Amino acid sequence: MSNILIEASNISKIYDPDIFLKRGKNYYALNNVNFQLEEGDFTCVMGPSGSGKSTLLNCLSTLDKISLGSIKIMDTDITSLNKEQLCQFRYDYLGFIFQNHNLIPYLSLFDNIAAPILLAHVDNKKIKEKVLEIAKTLDIDKLLDKFPGECSGGECQRAAIARALINNPKIIFCDEPTGNLDSKNSHRVLKLLSELNNQGTTILLVTHDAMIASYAKKMMYLYDGGIQSVIYKHHGSQMDFFKKINEITTQDSILKEFSEDKEDTSEKIEEVKVEQDKEIEAIKIVNKEKAFVSRQNVYMVIDGQPYDEQIAKRNTLFHIDGTHIRYMNQNNDEIEFDLTSIRQIHLNLKAQFVNFGLFSQFIFYPIVDMDSSEGTYLFKAKNKDDFIQIIQLFHQFNIPIDDPRQIEEAYKKYPKDYERTKFFQRTHKDLTQYDKADNVNGVTGKKIP
Repeated sequence: MSNILIEASNISKIYDPDIFLKRGKNYYALNNVNFQLEEGDFTCVMGPSGSGKSTLLNCLSTLDKISLGSIKIMDTDITSLNKEQLCQFRYDYLGFIFQNHNLIPYLSLFDNIAAPILLAHVDNKKIKEKVLEIAKTLDIDKLLDKFPGECSGGECQRAAIARALINNPKIIFCDEPTGNLDSKNSHRVLKLLSELNNQGTTILLVTHDAMIASYAKKMMYLYDGGIQSVIYKHHGSQMDFFKKINEITTQDSILKEFSEDKEDTSEKIEEVKVEQDKEIEAIKIVNKEKAFVSRQNVYMVIDGQPYDEQIAKRNTLFHIDGTHIRYMNQNNDEIEFDLTSIRQIHLNLKAQFVNFGLFSQFIFYPIVDMDSSEGTYLFKAKNKDDFIQIIQLFHQFNIPIDDPRQIEEAYKKYPKDYERTKFFQRTHKDLTQYDKADNVNGVTGKKIP
């Protein structure tokens, strides 16, 4: 199994969807976001109010449903699970720490912490041993007989952390876990989370505080429902990481202020953006393997050529400018390479059954694997009628193409998408078998199990 615990591909969350097009637009809390969380990560999500931080956390943690895209947790497509399966999945693998500790007021701290494993009918002796062990680690072992109302905010929050850890979850989701705590207790809680992370627990945390974020290993900055910046701590100090985080959040505030000033703003905004890019570049990830983390859904666009804006909105843009390629990988790192470095391209097909009832149909997408000396770039191209232009570009640069399914010939013979789809359905029946093709709801776009 991969060490990738969460993989979100092109996810969007639409609130109050405009189904009948009365408003003419939808309101996106998240818009075409890619996200990956690897085992052992401690990732922090920041952004201004309304940027989509909590929405992203809720969608990734199965507490909320996405409108578009897909989310896999530990290789399980959670968008295909029913309510009972989701509950069991949360119980088995996930832990939650909220801004309000959400302890049950009429239960003692012991019973609050033990509640999750009581549901599993664990032996009473083992329950007591486990609760005492975790409580001692969090320095609340002498408070277990007390009720939440008799404890301080910091003590209650530590009890909530103990409750989240009692089942040894693979991932802990934290939504502003220190929002109601004073500075001393906030740092105490974050030190505990940092220690847990060093022991192997994977953490995803949402906060608005740069100092809290500095305890993480990676910071993702959201703005208007999209990931704007990603920075990594690497081997730097916590203070250096804090300064970089603070620079990004401060510069974002300046940009926002400038955008409200109608006079002479463009030059000021450009100056701030240049400085911000320099700071981000200084700590940008340097790891070529990040280009090969997984297969991505991309929409290939030749710069200067017309393209389908609706398809582009729902997928990662794969820009082709001459021989220069650029796109954002699942970790939101900017990947760039040159087509002249590609030794061979392998083409294949992927079938998807879109369930529209009587109007159900198969859709075929080209699989494009680009071999280089550094590794193989893996893509599923969401292009339709315009993919022949991409193939011709590959030929223009004399890149050998392995095309066992004769995809290029099909695009030349059947330039219209619906004609080509019928041809693929006739000639590639192995792809349309029940266990081979993805079954997708035509209205919601979600995979059907």
